[in-house]
Amino acid sequence: MIKGLNGLGGAAIGALMVAGLGVSGPALADGAGWFLGGMVTSRVLGNMERNTQANEAQAYRQQQPQPVQQAAPPARATPEQQLQQLDRLAAGGYITPEEYKAKRQAILQRM
Repeated sequence: MIKGLNGLGGAAIGALMVAGLGVSGPALADGAGWFLGGMVTSRVLGNMERNTQANEAQAYRQQQPQPVQQAAPPARATPEQQLQQLDRLAAGGYITPEEYKAKRQAILQRM
């Protein structure tokens, strides 16, 4: 990217561009060529600058972490499912008979 090419630098490059496009010597002699060349050059360089900024912005956005979709919380088990699970825990010896009675009573009260 070329920065700081305004004034004489931009006009000189613009004049070279206009000269390359076939504009005759007299058109350059009265300053119109310099003016037109500077206009063309500033337009081209401005477009290049905007394109570069747009590309940099797009690259920056692509590097940003995307929001993570969180899974929905698991559905609450129905009282019947809770009682079945409680029965399995008691049958497997994972809970005491007192714990079984207390939990069963709590499930039935919530119904």
